[in-house]
Amino acid sequence: MDQGYNQENADLASKAVKRLNVFKLAVEYLYHRDQYNPDELEYAQKTELVWPNLTEKQKDVVYMHMIQGFTFTSIGDLQGYTRKNAAQHFYLACKKFQSNA
Repeated sequence: MDQGYNQENADLASKAVKRLNVFKLAVEYLYHRDQYNPDELEYAQKTELVWPNLTEKQKDVVYMHMIQGFTFTSIGDLQGYTRKNAAQHFYLACKKFQSNA
């Protein structure tokens, strides 16, 4: 019986944990989406369409500001740029969302 470290099993376990986390997030989103009125559902769908068009910095700033509640100053400090630069990334992301609203 081999009781040593097995990289293949470790990789499979890691993959399973990641899939479970994705599943939980998807179920939470779908559960709440079912409760949206038609206007909210349309807005959520437009948000999903625009998201891939954002830069990575824009996605980071939107997530950190809107979901995690960070200020632009804090985001800039954490990401290594100025408050003004963080706010600019947010502004440009918002323009992309608004142009598709």
